[in-house]
Amino acid sequence: MFYINKMGCSCTHDKSFIFDRPKGYEGYLMLFVKSKAEFLINETTHHFEPNTFIIYDRCSPNHYKACGEDYVNDWIQFETTENLEAAVGVRFDEPVYIGDSIDVSQYFHLLSDCFYRTGNMKAAGYIIKAMLGEVFFEGSKKEQSIAHHRELIDLRRRIYSSPENDWSIGSMASLLNISEPYLHLLYKKAFGVTCTRDVINSRIELAQRYLSYSGMTVEEVAFACGYKNVVHFSRQFKQISGESPSEWRKAQ
Repeated sequence: MFYINKMGCSCTHDKSFIFDRPKGYEGYLMLFVKSKAEFLINETTHHFEPNTFIIYDRCSPNHYKACGEDYVNDWIQFETTENLEAAVGVRFDEPVYIGDSIDVSQYFHLLSDCFYRTGNMKAAGYIIKAMLGEVFFEGSKKEQSIAHHRELIDLRRRIYSSPENDWSIGSMASLLNISEPYLHLLYKKAFGVTCTRDVINSRIELAQRYLSYSGMTVEEVAFACGYKNVVHFSRQFKQISGESPSEWRKAQ
């Protein structure tokens, strides 16, 4: 049996949005993230491209925030007597990039109809199980179909752990012992973003932390984030953040 406590569809927050609930919820929290976002899971930062799904286990810490743009998601807080891992292969606290392979928002709209209009929790339970089964089946299928998937995950973790390193395409391809064009193909397929763009995103995120919490000059921030040219840094910063580094700092 499933029971929905609260839910929302296409909920939007500005780019300063931060959600922090260290002890989570007594029930489960399901999110379909429609914008770029940053999540902290098991003390590791994950960067989500739009159309990524996650379901938090009971009492798991919930920490996520906007990533340079308005934050948008569908969400449900729910409870169930079923074993979701056994029933539909749920992997808790683990992001699954969906892309456009599944119309997850349509599931949420159906659930919203059950919750707000009919109150039919039995029907809602069938919909939730169908959605979770499709999401985690698709996630498993993608992992099996993408060569070097685990190595790609590790590469992405290393990029965001040390954005200032020299993450050239050649060096990244060498780490996986594959060609540069093949790396581009696999990385985009796995995460919905190119490896080049991910390196830039990781550096701009680090720059925002320096600008917010240190007295470093813009030039010092640029060099600390791996840039050799402050003009190039400022240009990329504005492309992603919508403001120059100095403007962004003043707005905080």
